[in-house]
This record gives sequence, structure tokens and C-alpha cells, in this order.
Amino acid sequence: MAVDGIQGQDCGTPTHSRRSPPSFGIVWIAGIVVIFLLSLPVICNARTDFDRMEQLAATQYGQEAVARVKAWRAMIDQNRAQPELTRVERANAFVNYRIHYASDMDTWGMEDYWTTPLELFGKGRGDCEDYAIAKYITLRLMDVPVQKLRLVYVRARMGPRTFAHMVLSYYETPSSDPLILDNLVDVAHPATRRPDLFPVFSFNHEGLWMEGRQTSSGDPTARLSRWRDVLQRMQREGIDPSWANLSARSVLSWKKPKSRPLPRKTAQSRSKSKVTANHQAQPTVKKIAHERTMSTKSKAKTAKYKPSSRKRIAKR
Repeated sequence: MAVDGIQGQDCGTPTHSRRSPPSFGIVWIAGIVVIFLLSLPVICNARTDFDRMEQLAATQYGQEAVARVKAWRAMIDQNRAQPELTRVERANAFVNYRIHYASDMDTWGMEDYWTTPLELFGKGRGDCEDYAIAKYITLRLMDVPVQKLRLVYVRARMGPRTFAHMVLSYYETPSSDPLILDNLVDVAHPATRRPDLFPVFSFNHEGLWMEGRQTSSGDPTARLSRWRDVLQRMQREGIDPSWANLSARSVLSWKKPKSRPLPRKTAQSRSKSKVTANHQAQPTVKKIAHERTMSTKSKAKTAKYKPSSRKRIAKR
């Protein structure tokens, strides 16, 4: 019998003894094992393909860039199991100490360019947006929840000068005073200790928030073209941003809500308060008059009692 031009042997009469086919359970288990082994590299590299990043660093930037990427990779692996605040502090210190500040014009020849971690560690220099983005991705790779992180665009005051700036904020709890990770200051301080920063808007993988609003103003990748572009470049370089799943819950603004002012007293409420005060004062006046009357009566009784007692003594 021929199938697609291939000659086959008639299977009507076996010419040799056949083995019994394996059971369905064994075949199913073997198939699952094979699929798992084949997909293991994909699972391991679902977040970051550091090997690819090191190769790209070698071909595009040189061995110094490879050393920086390897140091970044080692820092993430060594601190992933540390307490969360420790991870925040070490990620902040690593990026601040490893990267030198330089403007986008000096580094890339353009006014405003947001770099990926590979581009930042490849060049070894960047501006405030690059510092903040690298810290954000570093903490996400160290398993810090996305709900606790926000990239914040601020107006910073330095002496008489005010300029546009970007920092990363970390919320330990949704209502806590966030820590500000800034390339201008080596140590992360609470937002209440940074009066020089005036937040304008914040964003992450979940959404974009205008300052003073608790609800998202839309998809950040649609509203911020530079954020969308840098995420796309990260994916091509080995960082897959899809691991940051969207969530319905979000953190609050870094400014704590002000306490509600006491309601103003109207003319009617003032008159009521006066009547109440007079009503409360009247029993006090009556009580004083009553006490005076009682004291007068007691004195009269005492005066009457004393002469009678003297007469009794005289009779005896």
C-alpha cells in the first residue's frame, strides 16, 4: 500500500513479534515531562534574559558594560531574599554609585531620551529619568510589588532655581509616607523630609495619577510615549515587561490627606450655644443661693440651741 508515494508493508500478517503498547498513563506523564523540560528556559527567562543582555552589552558597549551588567545581575540575585526595605536601600545605592550623571544631550545627542537598564549600564551615565527607571526595574526584578512603586515627575527646588525632575517613590503600605529614591540624595528619605520636591504626576505599570487624585487617569503607555517606547526596547533587550500584571488596587498619593476643618458656627448655632451656656450656668447660681439660705438657717438653729442649753445647765 502506498501513502504519498511511500511504499509500506502490508500489516495484515505480522512477520515478527510486537511489543505491547505502553499504557496511556505512562505516555501522558512522559509527554508532560517533555513539555516542561522544553519550556523550562522560557520560564526561567520570562522576566529577564541576563545572558542576552550581557551579549548585547559586549557587542554594543564593551567589556566595562558587561562588568556593570554582571554586577547588577549579582546584586539582584544576592538580595532578592532580603527584607523589602533592605532591597530598596541596596537598589538605590547600587544605581546611584554605579552611574554618573550626564544630560541626554551629552550622552545621546537629544534633548530627552529615556534609557533601558542595558543602555544605562552600557553607557555608565544618565540623567534623573534613567536613574529612576533603572531603580524601578531593579526592584521589580527583586520581587517588590508594583503597587508599592511609582515613578514620580516633580518640580525640584534647589536654591532660587526650580527644575523638572524624576524620582522613584516606594510605599511600604498604601497609607504610609513613601520613601523617595533620588539620584540627587544618596539616602532614601521619607517624602515629608523632602520639602524641595513638588509632585506633579506619577505612573507605573498600572496607571498614571495626577497629583491629588486617587484614581488613575488612564493607561500610562498610551499617555506617555517615552514610557511605551522604553518598555518596548526593554523587551527586545531581554526584559519582558509583561510580568508586571495590572491590578485594580493602587497606592495613594504621597501627600497625606489633610484633617477636615471644624465647621464654622453660624449665627443660629451661636445663639443656641449661648442659650445652652446660660442654661448650664443657672443651676450654679441657684445652688449658690440655696447654700447661702441653708447656712443662714443653720446659724439660726445654732443660736436658738445655745441659750436653751445654758438654761438647762443653770437649772441643774
